[in-house]
Amino acid sequence: MRKITKYLVLLIAFMLMSCNKQEAKYVFFFIGDGMGTAHINAAERYLASVEGKSGIIKLNLNQTNYTGSASTYSQDQYITDSGAAGTALATGHKTSNYTLSMDAEHIFPYKTIAEHSKDKAMKVGIISSVSLNHSTPAAFYAHQPSKNNYYEIAKELTVSDLDFFGGGGLRDITDPKGIDPGNVVELAKENNYLYVNSATAFKYLEPGAGKVLFIHPDKGKDHALPFAIDASETSISLADITDKAIKMLDNEDGFFIMVEGGKIDWACHHNDAATTIHDIIAFDNAVKVALDFYEEHKENTLIIVTADHECGGLTLGTAGGDNDLELSKLQWQTNSFVKLTEEYSELKKDKELLMGADSMQSDSSWAFSFIYEKTALGDETKGLALDSAEVAELTKAYKRSFKARDRSNHEEYILYGPYDPFLLKTSHVLSRKVGLGWATYSHTAIPVPVRAFGVGAEKFTGYYDNTDIYDKLRDIMKF
Repeated sequence: MRKITKYLVLLIAFMLMSCNKQEAKYVFFFIGDGMGTAHINAAERYLASVEGKSGIIKLNLNQTNYTGSASTYSQDQYITDSGAAGTALATGHKTSNYTLSMDAEHIFPYKTIAEHSKDKAMKVGIISSVSLNHSTPAAFYAHQPSKNNYYEIAKELTVSDLDFFGGGGLRDITDPKGIDPGNVVELAKENNYLYVNSATAFKYLEPGAGKVLFIHPDKGKDHALPFAIDASETSISLADITDKAIKMLDNEDGFFIMVEGGKIDWACHHNDAATTIHDIIAFDNAVKVALDFYEEHKENTLIIVTADHECGGLTLGTAGGDNDLELSKLQWQTNSFVKLTEEYSELKKDKELLMGADSMQSDSSWAFSFIYEKTALGDETKGLALDSAEVAELTKAYKRSFKARDRSNHEEYILYGPYDPFLLKTSHVLSRKVGLGWATYSHTAIPVPVRAFGVGAEKFTGYYDNTDIYDKLRDIMKF
């Protein structure tokens, strides 16, 4: 009898503990597109180096004891793309590359965690520094056989009934095939979205405005926020949008907010170290906004910070590089290499008209002056002097930039990728001189970091698959 009583007491205690188990009411899901562990550590080393310190200065996202890592392979390829990776994070299912929240055969859709959250009466926000119908944000509300179906994805956005969209814009607001006469911005308005695309309107957005579609006023031709290194001091940041979303969505039923740092990936594709670091810091500033909210709501807030995949194969330490990783030398780079390429191309056209094509090919001094001014590469006083081998390497790339590119030439692709040879080589030399190396212009299969704060954060320690992140979230959110 005593044994039975003892077991009953233990059973009741266990049931009470289960009933009292905390539930995540406020959930933040941060995704640094292309962001690997090396990228994070490079940003931390940069912050310390700029201040003349050894070691690192921890990012906000690393201020936790609950850390893990996740594998990222897709159903059909070991190196994933953002469509399949976004699907895994949003739905807990593997699928084929290029697919968005559908099975690999494109027969049926997978329900996303954003959709589950909405069913639970939570408010939902989708934020990205790139276009809102790009792969990662789209995976949370759209179901398409191809991530390139931008118009169809945008149409799904307009009928999703999610509460807040904020980001760089929408690609293909009209049907590029010319079949459907619709305009997705107008469709959004018809479906009761308040369309906001000015800094003033954004500033005065207040709770109670209803569903919001915010398009960044500084978006460029790439339908994205400016790279952080290119942004003006007054430009609306990813952190600003995150802060606004919290204010707009905070309610007694809770919220789910996905925030993507999408241009980290874009900078990595260009092997642009300084731009990558600045965008990671901008992403981390958005994480800080969520952490500030968490400080006031510790009992029911969960913050997850991860990536969809690694991009670039970034290494800390490389042959012929700076063993101390004095990344402060990157601070002299004035703009992203995307923007520098635009400036360089215009200058090149002007010089060619002035000097003639033949003279230009034999005189690279103007190009060396350009990179000296924009990156300090070649400045001995800043620790960026060029040796004879590096000058020869850059000169070869400069001459190669005047010839038609052969995209099928494997050796050339390894050297220069799909980019301007001279500026790509400048980026590589600059990275190497500060101690960083790149393995590819694309994604890798390196496992990605996972960081967690708050309710249920302990579940995210260890090594697991990216689909498990969804399962853990559903368990903590109780649906």
